[in-house]
Formats: sequence, structure tokens, C-alpha cells
Amino acid sequence: MTKVKKCNLWLVCIGLVFFCNPYIAAVDFLPDMIGCLLIGLALIPLARLHAPMREAQRAFWRLALIDLAKTLLLIFVFGNSAMGEQEVLILIVAFLGATLGTVFAVVAVRALFDGIESMAMSYQCEALYAVKRNGKSRTELLSRFAVFFIIFKEACLLLPEFAALLNSTYVDSEFVRLYDYIGVMRVLAVIPVLILGTVFFFSQILYFVRVHREKALWEQVRERYEAYMTVHPGIRIRTRYTVAFSLLTAGLFFLADFYMDYHNLISDTVGGCLILAAVVMLQLPQKLLAATATSAFAYTAVATVSTYKSYLFVSQHVGADINRSDAVAAEYQVMWLLSLAEFLCFLVLLLFLLLSLRAVLIKWGAYRPEYADADFEDRHYRKMREEFDWSFIKCYILGFFSAMLSFLYDYFQTWPNQKIFRLMEALWIPDFLLALLFAAYTAYVLAQVMQKIKERFMYE
Repeated sequence: MTKVKKCNLWLVCIGLVFFCNPYIAAVDFLPDMIGCLLIGLALIPLARLHAPMREAQRAFWRLALIDLAKTLLLIFVFGNSAMGEQEVLILIVAFLGATLGTVFAVVAVRALFDGIESMAMSYQCEALYAVKRNGKSRTELLSRFAVFFIIFKEACLLLPEFAALLNSTYVDSEFVRLYDYIGVMRVLAVIPVLILGTVFFFSQILYFVRVHREKALWEQVRERYEAYMTVHPGIRIRTRYTVAFSLLTAGLFFLADFYMDYHNLISDTVGGCLILAAVVMLQLPQKLLAATATSAFAYTAVATVSTYKSYLFVSQHVGADINRSDAVAAEYQVMWLLSLAEFLCFLVLLLFLLLSLRAVLIKWGAYRPEYADADFEDRHYRKMREEFDWSFIKCYILGFFSAMLSFLYDYFQTWPNQKIFRLMEALWIPDFLLALLFAAYTAYVLAQVMQKIKERFMYE
């Protein structure tokens, strides 16, 4: 029997824990993005029942994107800037991330507790919305404290960064360099944040323990959720394929080669694992599932080894070394063969992926009512298949050229005794852009398939 589990509430509590810790030097060891994702996933059942919870869920999705953008900017700054420029760039990114993140974090946290209070009022749970102290309820008191803590944390941790940024911008004296003392300033800023964060941690634990004890509230939520799922039988299918297609899209984007000093920042291993997880969720026929999952696993394994060998070779040797040493020539041959194997495995994986998507479309994307004009429905069915078959073919063509360009880049960048091919070291950008184009078009096709699934259950 379908029900809303109380563990969803504890998942919200765990997600809020990621907001309790201070960060040091703009690096957050418990990223807020992970907490946002946990809270967003935990709110899925409640968001289906209550509009305020749905708004809170969207607010945490937006905050996760903001934190992800800040993290990517920091990775870029740490790996792609000269030391003199890096200090100022880190401070600028930290300042922008803190100010923008604070606004979205406050909105998300307020929306969460407003949603909990609204839900409590809907089910007459007075323990959560009745006046407790200073004319405020338990929920509102914790909400205000959470907002105060978020603002206090960002203000304290941003103070040394902002002071050093101003100093580095307006002070030209070589004897006055505030950045040399920023370590001590950061430690002094961390201490009050750590103390207040500990208080916030235990406060929210006590609050969610109190919410957990409201058995009457959760019994009413369970009954209403069961009624909702009875009226909407296709919601599980839509949710399953939304998550599966999201994982697949993320995996394809992660396969793009974003090189920095010959090193791919986002390993193909991550993309392969996401694709494999998406394949498992597609509910395919047994033989097709086995073939697709096997090809995804094989590609992930080969890509991991190939990426490692390629980085090892190009970081230690140049093309001219291949004709000077038999050992280097052997390493080059191994690298080339692994890159070729990665290319072939990707083509096989892409073929089975598109066949899997076609099977999903045929099973869940075609609405065929029992009492209707059979000829009309057959024409509609054939038209849909022809339309999507051509889209799948275009996906394969784009994927083929994207994989081939990636293979050629790995091969030609160390071409022996041909100086003209040294230009390939700077031409990884076409490889990167074509991979992004392939991933974007595939995401568009996935969105179209998802729309067909939604249309079917919209009428059923």
C-alpha cells in the first residue's frame, strides 16, 4: 500500500544539516547543493498534495543550481588562473556566491517552514502552528532562527574575503598585504559560525522529533496520499521516467571532454555510472536490459582506463618521443587501442540506448483507447514511430561524429614527427562543443518522449 513515510521528514532534516557547517576559503566540505537535492527529493510526495510544499521544493531546486554554478566557477578559478590573479578571482567568486546564495537560501528555507505550517493547519495539528512563545509558533520560531543563522553565517564568513578583496584592489603598498593574514581571519570567523551552527543543528533535531511524534498528522497525510495515487495511476510511471531521463541527460553531458592541463575535469566514469543507473530504471524487456546494461558497464570500464592512460601519456611524453623509444611507442599503441575501444564501445552503447528509448516510447508513449477508430489510431501510431525513429537516427549520427572527433583528438594530439598536428592540442574545443550539441539534442528528444508519456496518462 502506497504511503508517505516519515523517513521523508528525516531526509529533510539531514538535508538541513548541510547548511549548518561553515566553509573555509570558499570551499564547503558539506556542499549545500547535496542538502538541497535531499530536501527536494524528500518533498516529492508532499509537493503532490500541497502547493506550498511544491513551491518549497522548487526553491531548493533553484538553490541547488546556484550552488552548483558557484562550485563550477571555483573549480575553474582554482585550475585555470595564475597565482596572482587566483587570489582576487577566488574572493570575487566567494563574494558573488555568498550574496546570491544567501538570497535563494533564505527564500527556500522560509518556503519550507511556511509549507510545514500550512500543512499543519490543513490537518489541524495545533502543536506545529499554535502560539508557543512571543506570539510565534514552533515552526515560525525555527524558521526565523534558520534565516538569521544563514545570514549570520554568510556575513561572518564573507567578512575576511571582502576585506581582503578591498585591500587587494585599493592598496598598492607591498608592505600592506591583508591577504597574508586571511587564514587567521577565516579561523576567527569560523568560530562563532560553528557555535551558532551547532545550536541550529540541535534545534532542528528537536523540532523534527516533535513533528515525527504527530501520528494523527501523518495518518491523515497517508490517507490523502493514497487517495491521490488512486486517482492518478500514471504518476509512478511519469516519476520513474523523469528521474531516468534526468540521469541519462546528466550522464551524456558529463561525457563531454572538458580538458584542463590535459586532464578531463569531469571523468567519463561519472557519466557512464549515471547512464547505467538510468538504464536500470527504464523497465526494459529482459534481453534488451541485459544488452544495454552490459554495454553501459563495458563503456564505463573502458573509458575509465582509456582516460587514465591518455592523461598519463600526454602529460609525460610528446609526439617526437614515439620514434625515439620502443617503450614510449608501446605506450602510445596501448593508448591508441584503448581510445579506439572506447569509441567502439560508445557506438554500441548508443545503439542499445536508442533501441531502449524506442521500446519505452512504444510501451508508454502511445495512447490507444479501447473504443476508437482503429484506422485513425494506427495511422497516428505509425506517424509517431516514424517521427521519433528519424529523431533517434539523428541522435546516432551526432553521437557518431562526436565520438569520432574525440577519438581523433586523442590520436592526433601526439602524432609522431608531424608538427602540424600539434595544433590539435588547442583544438579540443570542437570536440567539446560537438559533445555538448549531441547531449543537448538527445536531451531534447528525451523531453519529447517524456511529453508523449505525459499525454498518455493525461487522458487515462
